[in-house]
Amino acid sequence: MSLRLPRRLALALAAVAAFAVLAVAGLALLVHAIDLGKYARLATDAVQTATGRELRIRGRLDVELLPRLALVAEDVSFANAPWGSRPDMARVKRLEASVALLPLLRKQVEITRLVLVEPDVLLETDAKGVGNWVFGPRAAAAKSDPAGGAGGVDFEVSDVRIDRGQLTWRNGARKEAVRLSVERLRLERRALGDALNVDLAAAFRAQPFTLKGSMGRVQRLLAGDAAWPVDLAFATAGAHASAKGTIDFSARIPRLEGDLRADVKETAALAQLAGGPVALPTPFELKARGTTSGDAYTVAPLRATFGKSVIDGRVVLTTGGARPMVAAHLKAPLVDLSPLGARGRGGGGGGGGGGSGRVFSDAPLPLEALRAFDGTLDAAIERLVLVNGIPLEKVQVEAALKDGQLTVQPLRAVVGGGALDARMSLDARRAGASALALNVAGKGISAEKVAASMGHAGSVTGGDIDLALNLAGPGQSLARFVGGANGEIRATMGPARASGAALDFGGDVLTRVADLANPGRRSVKSNEIRCAVVRLPVRAGIATAQRTIAMETARVNLVAAGTINLRNETLDLALRPTVNEGLGIGAASLAELVRVTGTLAHPSVGIDTLGSARAALSVGGAILTGGLSLLGEAALKKGAADPHPCQTALAGGVAAEAAGAPAQPEDGGMLGTIRRLFK
Repeated sequence: MSLRLPRRLALALAAVAAFAVLAVAGLALLVHAIDLGKYARLATDAVQTATGRELRIRGRLDVELLPRLALVAEDVSFANAPWGSRPDMARVKRLEASVALLPLLRKQVEITRLVLVEPDVLLETDAKGVGNWVFGPRAAAAKSDPAGGAGGVDFEVSDVRIDRGQLTWRNGARKEAVRLSVERLRLERRALGDALNVDLAAAFRAQPFTLKGSMGRVQRLLAGDAAWPVDLAFATAGAHASAKGTIDFSARIPRLEGDLRADVKETAALAQLAGGPVALPTPFELKARGTTSGDAYTVAPLRATFGKSVIDGRVVLTTGGARPMVAAHLKAPLVDLSPLGARGRGGGGGGGGGGSGRVFSDAPLPLEALRAFDGTLDAAIERLVLVNGIPLEKVQVEAALKDGQLTVQPLRAVVGGGALDARMSLDARRAGASALALNVAGKGISAEKVAASMGHAGSVTGGDIDLALNLAGPGQSLARFVGGANGEIRATMGPARASGAALDFGGDVLTRVADLANPGRRSVKSNEIRCAVVRLPVRAGIATAQRTIAMETARVNLVAAGTINLRNETLDLALRPTVNEGLGIGAASLAELVRVTGTLAHPSVGIDTLGSARAALSVGGAILTGGLSLLGEAALKKGAADPHPCQTALAGGVAAEAAGAPAQPEDGGMLGTIRRLFK
């Protein structure tokens, strides 16, 4: 059976078909007839007028109009700012782009396909912080039209592919540059749903990593979506992390509502990505869940585990006030940080302080972050093992941050059966003028219990320790703090008995000093320590001992003088042992003067004989120290005659120090050290 259409309808359909054929044929002829070179020049001229920069297309250029607007261009470059470090801000070996036509009528730019082959993009700032992405004419227009003239145009990308690209960020003020190298990036719209599949293989600071999973559409992200979906997994050597849920980009601080997990077996790769050490005990695992209620964002439960350590907590971020407010509550039965100390001692050649050769880190403290929010912290830890292996029991910490001022008070703990009480304040309100103050007081700390907890049970009996540390200085970094600190360090130890090798676990330096000062200590079952005192006034980062370091034993007394320069972490200490009478030790068997020099990270121990000390006093003393040679034998005998060096040290050593007079500038080097030791 055949179907016959009415004559008028058949003619109409034929006319429409003929029009369509002619239109397609006409568009095809138009595309082939277009002088692409001419229109390319018009386009590049328009870009230069808008930005003041040159856009160049040196290679192939193809344009298609149907079924969508498609562009293929090769060897494309965009000029850099005149002050830039290289001629081009961006270069692309090959660019392919397809734009849907119908959405353009609704002011929607829908890029259905974008391919970039070997893109090379440089973002940099000059010495004043102006970015190369700031264009002269466009910047002026942006001030009068904050919307940028977009007129409400929507932007969407459905398929993005990048092969062998790189993005470089260069800070012109600090002359530093970091690079993100992209081996492969794929963003593909899912056939069903409203998400993009993500497949990224890249390297940052030459450290490879991958990012895989799915995320919400770019249009929703740019619009500040309050529930932007994310299901991503990050991985690099020895570490991986994942986030699953939604991110609220409409809030002042973007926040994840869902699950966050991290698992770190090694930190070397993370340190490379971060550009600095990552102080994280391994293996480390973190599990957390975030939820939102009004302007409060809660992370709970939160659990971090490493080794046998387990930390549980709850963190609440409130953004409704003038400043974000963070309240953290943490508790743990055990936190063991000793693996961090073992790692630092193990592969670094004993250098301490990482690879810098310093004990005190010069890494900047997060002062800017402290000015960005307020917060409170309360933590309770049943047992905390420090990086040096010393355990603290029943640790309680309360901290408050308000308007850039951080206060930690109290910080309480039990150490060796004694009480430790500390407080700290950091004023970060003014950039470049931050101030840090630290006060620590310890009472009744048993040296016997501390030694036992560090694996040396039986090496020490008795020995209660009291200590006080009061220092104030700059707060830019820990190194700046100690290097400019003022205050005093004081510690005393009461009677104790120590085995012949008791000092061995204190390190090579203490062992060497002990062997030189008392060579017979290993031959006896125990050594009687009557007292030990350290009292160091600190002025502008210089700790000075003027016979304010002393130890009395039944066999040998030991006094010390010299300086510890905390600015450059150098040592210049002279220690003089003297024999107690009637104990069968001859003075000839002792080192006449033990000298500790070098740095805190790499100290060295040597011997200066009494003869060299006399020579220094008599030959150069009168010239360099204004009459130091007049001390002569009397000064040496006076130092040896002190029957109670601990009392002398506790009282402030020599009369000048007791009166508060600082060490004179001319009292430098070995001569000054000898003068303080024997005065």
